[in-house]
Amino acid sequence: MMNKSEIIKLAQKVNDYWLSRNPDTRDCGWERGAYMIGNLAAYEITGKVDYLDYALRWAEDNGWKFWNDGEYQNTHADNQICGQSYLKLIQSGYGTDEHIIKSAQFTLADSKNDYWWWIDAIYMALPLYTQLGVIYDDRYHEKAHNLFLNIKTQRGCYDENEHLWFRDERYLPEKEKTVNGKKVFWSRGNGWVFAGIARALSVMPENHRYYKEYSDIFKDMAEALCKYQQSDGGYTTSLLAPEDFPKCESSGTALITLGFLMGVRLGLLDSKYLETAMNGLEWLNREALCENGKIGWVQLVAKAPGDVSADGENDYAVGTYLLILKELYMLADG
Repeated sequence: MMNKSEIIKLAQKVNDYWLSRNPDTRDCGWERGAYMIGNLAAYEITGKVDYLDYALRWAEDNGWKFWNDGEYQNTHADNQICGQSYLKLIQSGYGTDEHIIKSAQFTLADSKNDYWWWIDAIYMALPLYTQLGVIYDDRYHEKAHNLFLNIKTQRGCYDENEHLWFRDERYLPEKEKTVNGKKVFWSRGNGWVFAGIARALSVMPENHRYYKEYSDIFKDMAEALCKYQQSDGGYTTSLLAPEDFPKCESSGTALITLGFLMGVRLGLLDSKYLETAMNGLEWLNREALCENGKIGWVQLVAKAPGDVSADGENDYAVGTYLLILKELYMLADG
């Protein structure tokens, strides 16, 4: 395992490369929101003020509002992920929570519980609602749980036997199969869930009424995901059918690796999963991380397993990789 100095250097290499190519701060959509969580993680372990300054300019330029939220009635999880970073900054004494609370209160009052219809929403919004529940009002936990149950049980997107998730109802086995008739379990989609639950549990009190339910699902997923790690440490985009798209992919691998590392740190997973996580990290560093700090082999925005190329890159892979480095930093010796 790398020491803290090596981890800091690597975080700066990756984040400095990304920032050099993305100076604009007017985008708080889901891709940039997933990056910003990692940017703030990089700031926490490096102390590099440039990273904090960028996050603050970004929050100010977007008015501390959810993406595309003119009327404070935005219930779409993709548009809410930026709130996770806003709350991080607000809790550190910056900015205002006026706008995020207005939107969150609208969601809390809404009787509908059916707008987390795709599993990526669990990463985008479950940690946010958990933060809101801890900081402001326990009812946010209840709302999040109702939304979670809708995608899990009512829509049937969680396979209780496989302990994996279908991306949305279009990929239930009676509607979609792989070329060889297997269930379609997308690695990045399952990574969103796995890491999203871990991030929610990291801020939820262990004695909370929903902690055991979420942690049991998380632990079952960990056992299942171990089985589909490839011999080189990576994950292909189709978990049950690696032959369909044989090249491993970085964003799914990173999210799953992040989930394993967080699970070990939180005491939810035993030490054997640390080896699994390190195998994933070794693949990322060997295959996806370029000399200049670019993270490649990213499947671009999608909703199902597909091809990848070495040139593929996106904000969400960078943000997740930086979160991995923060977890490693907390586990590392001096």
